[in-house]
Amino acid sequence: MKSFLILLSFVFFSCSGKQEEKIAEKETEIRNIDSNTDDNQRIKNTEVTINNNNWIGSYKISTKAISQFDNNETNVFYSITVESNQKAILSISAENVEDYWCEGEYRLIKEDNILHAKGKCDQDDIDDFYLKNENKKYFIKSKRFINKDWQELEKQ
Repeated sequence: MKSFLILLSFVFFSCSGKQEEKIAEKETEIRNIDSNTDDNQRIKNTEVTINNNNWIGSYKISTKAISQFDNNETNVFYSITVESNQKAILSISAENVEDYWCEGEYRLIKEDNILHAKGKCDQDDIDDFYLKNENKKYFIKSKRFINKDWQELEKQ
């Protein structure tokens, strides 16, 4: 019975992954119909990068940010686990409790070649973060960070 359940679980997860890829391909085809010829190839390549689950995995960064406790500069550690092309989990380590209040599940929204992560602290976009992949390197930026430029993530 245990072997059967393991096999059933394996088949379910294998099939669901293939189904997501098919859905993503269909979305790409629909978007490409409305695009002009020059943009068609660029859009198609962008979709493939994100929909092939290249982002699935864990990432981390340690950087300076504005503390929600006292509005001073503080060190924060972000650990991001991308579970699908629609969902990521953010864990934050910081000196003050107020600085990791917005950790938890984030919804990923694709905007051009960038993933926009929106979480429970969605009253404004200060706690949102943005992810991009360029030349097989992963980057993040957030309005919460002192450095407003794209910063490289370490993939685990």
